[in-house]
Amino acid sequence: MVSAYVLITVPAKNSGDLVNTLLEDYPQFVKEAEAVYGEADVIARIETTSVEELHQLVMEKIQKLPIVTVTRTFIIIPNMHRGQVG
Repeated sequence: MVSAYVLITVPAKNSGDLVNTLLEDYPQFVKEAEAVYGEADVIARIETTSVEELHQLVMEKIQKLPIVTVTRTFIIIPNMHRGQVG
């Protein structure tokens, strides 16, 4: 299993639309998607079975959405993270 965070830039008025698109069109991969303030407009947590599948999802699907201008992908290092605290 490969987990990653994908930071996505879109025109600000399209953040909600992108969140809905990611969650509705790719539910098998997109575990969470949120509109945020800051450098990116949307952050999605993605799980795939391989780096190649992650590559295909980001490069061939997400980046080709008309409203997406930039993506930045951060692959999570296995066994070096913790779940929720508290």
